[in-house]
Amino acid sequence: MQVALFRALKSANIDDEAAAKAVVVVEEQIDMAVGRAIEPLKQQIAGLELKLDQRIAGLEGKFDQRIAGLEVKLESGLKGMQTSIDGLKWYIIGLGSLMTGAIAVGAALTAYAQFIK
Repeated sequence: MQVALFRALKSANIDDEAAAKAVVVVEEQIDMAVGRAIEPLKQQIAGLELKLDQRIAGLEGKFDQRIAGLEVKLESGLKGMQTSIDGLKWYIIGLGSLMTGAIAVGAALTAYAQFIK
């Protein structure tokens, strides 16, 4: 458009400097008109960005709460498992001790029976 306007002004016998200034003025007017026209759009975009940021923050809060809840449940389950493992260890130790005692008694009885013969 700039070149077409400049050529039109030149064909109307307007000197180069005046034609160039006219083109600059028209460009500035267009820039201002476009700026005014898009201002409501900029405000709408800013409003949407704010809403989006708020929703994202809300979701992050919900995710943080759910993750914290899962961590508590996991820790509770692991403590329960540890308690079960500790009980199983004591059961195995007790059973092993009982078996060792039974083997010792059996060996002693066998030795005694051999001695009596």
